[in-house]
Amino acid sequence: MTLPEARAALRELVLGLRARFPDFGIEWEIYVTVPGAEIDDGHLIVAALDAAHTEVFGEAPERDTVHWASDASVLTRYGIPSVNYGTSSGLPGPDGENVRVKDLVALARIYGLTIASVCGNR
Repeated sequence: MTLPEARAALRELVLGLRARFPDFGIEWEIYVTVPGAEIDDGHLIVAALDAAHTEVFGEAPERDTVHWASDASVLTRYGIPSVNYGTSSGLPGPDGENVRVKDLVALARIYGLTIASVCGNR
């Protein structure tokens, strides 16, 4: 459901509840409007990432659905295909987030291979 559809559905629900229960002081407000980002599994960027990841790590990357906001959410609003990809430090510890240098080097290689593939230089 798109945000305008969700807003309209919620508005109708609230108006109906207000009509049924006028003394309850029912109010509503939308305060978070970051839609998720989605890209087709067959998209060129996904295929290029899969190939680069497989080349560097010897196996295809795992897929996951994330429940946090990223720039991909904003970019997809404007029709820019976006992917969240990278290593995770897991939950931050007392020293914050930490990623091993070898993982950052591998990611830099994967990003470079992906860019070269998408730009037609590979």
